[in-house]
Amino acid sequence: MTAVDPKAFIEELRFDIQAKDQIKARLVMANFLEMESQYQRMALFELNRAPDEFVFPLLVCILAAGLNSGQELPAIKELLYSKALDNPEMLIQMLIREVKPNHRVVLAETAGELKLDDATPMLLSIISEEQDEKMLRGAINALGMIGNPSATTPISEFLYSGSVELIIAAIHALGQLCTPTAIQRLAEKLGSDQDLDNIIIDVFARSQEPEALERLNALLSAQHAHLRNSAKQRLIQIGRKAVPVLIGNLRYDDPDLLIHTLNVLGAIGDESAIAPIRKLLNSEPKDANVRFAAYEALGMLPTAKGAFALAQGLNDPVDNVRAAAAGAINRNYNTVLAAGIKNMIRDEDPAERRISRTIMDAQCDTIFLDVIQDEIFREFAIEYLSRQAHGDIRKHFLQLLKANDQSAVVEAIEGQGVTPAKGALRVFAVDDSKMILNIYRSVLHNLGCEPVLFEFPADAIKRLQEEKPDLIFTDLNMPEISGVELTKAARKLYPKETLPIIMVTTQNECQDNEAAIKAGINAILNKPFNEKMLQAAMEAHMPVN
Repeated sequence: MTAVDPKAFIEELRFDIQAKDQIKARLVMANFLEMESQYQRMALFELNRAPDEFVFPLLVCILAAGLNSGQELPAIKELLYSKALDNPEMLIQMLIREVKPNHRVVLAETAGELKLDDATPMLLSIISEEQDEKMLRGAINALGMIGNPSATTPISEFLYSGSVELIIAAIHALGQLCTPTAIQRLAEKLGSDQDLDNIIIDVFARSQEPEALERLNALLSAQHAHLRNSAKQRLIQIGRKAVPVLIGNLRYDDPDLLIHTLNVLGAIGDESAIAPIRKLLNSEPKDANVRFAAYEALGMLPTAKGAFALAQGLNDPVDNVRAAAAGAINRNYNTVLAAGIKNMIRDEDPAERRISRTIMDAQCDTIFLDVIQDEIFREFAIEYLSRQAHGDIRKHFLQLLKANDQSAVVEAIEGQGVTPAKGALRVFAVDDSKMILNIYRSVLHNLGCEPVLFEFPADAIKRLQEEKPDLIFTDLNMPEISGVELTKAARKLYPKETLPIIMVTTQNECQDNEAAIKAGINAILNKPFNEKMLQAAMEAHMPVN
C-alpha cells in the first residue's frame, strides 16, 4: 500500500498544471513510480494535454532527476519524445538555454533519438566548449544518432581523450555516422589498446558498409595477431556479404594475406569462392602454406562437381598439403575421383607410399573404404596399421573396418601384432586445424613421442595445470586464445628452462615474433613442418637431464 492517495495525486497534479506551478508538479511526480499503472496512465494523460511551455521543462527535470537516482522512467521519456516531435523548435531552444548538465544530457539524448538535424550546431558547440564528461558523452551519442557528417571530425578528436568512456562514446558515434572519413579515423585508432580495438572491429562488423568491410578485410594483413584474428572472426560472422571483398585478395602474391583469406572463405562456405580458389591453385603457388590453406578451404566448400581438380594435391611434395588435399577429396568423393586415385596409388613409389600414408594419417574414411578393395593398397594398409601407425589411427580404422564387414582385413592387422613405442617423450601440440593436428600425431609418433593434441588452446591451458609435458608445439594464430597468450599462461606455471615451447606459424611478422619471444617461447618454427624439422627443434631445445 502506498502512503500517497492515488486520487489526491491526480487532483494535485491537475491543480499544479492549471496553476502553472512546476515546482509543486515536480514534487507530485516524484511519487509517479509508486502509483498503480492506471493512475500512472491518468497522470501521463494530464501531462500530455498540458501546454508545451509548461510540460517540456517539467518532463526534462523529472528525467534529469532520474539520472541522478538511477531511476528508469520510460513512460516519461516516451511522452517527452512525443512532445518534441510535435514541437522540435522548443526542444532546441531549451538545449541552447539550459545550463544544468543533467538537463542538457536529457535534451541531447532526446534530440539524438529523434534525429533532429537542426540540433547539430548546438551539440557541436557543446562538445567543443563543455567540460562535464557526462554532458560530453550525451552530446557525442546524440550526434552519432543524428548522423550529420559534419560531426565526423569533431567527434574524432575524442578518440584520443584521456577518458575511456569518452573514447568509447566517440567510437560508437563514428560507427553510426559511418562516413568514409569516420571509418578512416577509427582505423587509425586501431593498435593502441586491445579492448578498444575489439570495439572498433565490432563497429565495422555491424556497419557492413563497403568502407567498413574493406577495413575488416585490410586487417587480415595487420601486424598485430589479435587484430587479424578478430577480423577473421567478424568476416566469418558476416558471411556471404564479405565474400566478394575476400575473393579480391586472391589476386595478390602475399602469402600471409592469402592464407588468412582462404581460412575465412572456407569457414564461410559460399560456393562462389570455389572457382577463384581453383584458379589460385592452377597458378601453382610457391608457398606450401598457401597450397595447404587452399585445399583446406576447398574441403569446406561444396566442390563435388569439379572435385577431380583436387587430385593433383595428392602428388604435392609437402605432407601438410597432401593431407589437406586428401581431406578435401574425402568430403567430395565421387566415381571420377575414385578411378583416378586408385591409379595414383598403383603408380606411387613402393618405397614411400606417400599417398597411401596420407589417406590413413588424415583419416579419410570414404577414400579408405573404397581403395581397401584394391590389393596393392590393402597389403600396405595392413602393414602400416599393424606396425607403424599411431595407436589412435589403428584403433580408428579397425573400428571402421569392423563396422563395414571387413573381418579378413581386421584379422590380418590384429594378427601381425603392434610394434611398441620407441620412447616416452610427452609432447603437447596445439593448433586450431584438425588436419595439422593429425600430421603432428603421425610425425611425433614416428619420432618416438607420445603426442597429446589440442584443437582449443583453453583445453591445453587447463591440462597444463594438471601436468607438465616434455615440450609444447603451438600455432600462433588461433581464435579466442593466441599462441602468445597460451605461452604467457604456460610460463606462469613452468619456466622456459624446464618446459620448451616452440611457436609453429605461417607468419613471419617481426611484431608477432617479438611478442612470442617476450611471452617466453624457446624458438620459432615456420610451417610447413616435417619430421626432420620437428626432430631438429626438439634436439636443440629439450632440457639436458
